[in-house]
Amino acid sequence: MAQTLPPALEQELQKFDTMRRNHETLQMLVQSMQQELSETKATLEELRKQPDDVATYKAVGQVLFRADKAKLVEELDDKAKTLEMGLASRKKQLESLSEKLKELQNKIQIELGKHNLQLQ
Repeated sequence: MAQTLPPALEQELQKFDTMRRNHETLQMLVQSMQQELSETKATLEELRKQPDDVATYKAVGQVLFRADKAKLVEELDDKAKTLEMGLASRKKQLESLSEKLKELQNKIQIELGKHNLQLQ
């Protein structure tokens, strides 16, 4: 004998599933941004070790262009700062979403308990 869920609980479960998928997507974005920031900082560190008169090149697609070292450092600094700000914002979003997910999960478990059901 299968027991059907109340429509409101079904909606909450669907909402939970959507929020969980959004959480996973946001986690992947944060990881990607962290990796890009690490690579940018490593590139900056290596670039700063080089003498100012060294030939510096920038890859644009599959083509290398000669670039002014000072301008390239400035460009990478700006990119790092932008990534840091975006990463901080995404981490706050992730924290907020994690809290909402936990609250919704608790709410769903309470409602399931009222109907003598469990999440599997």
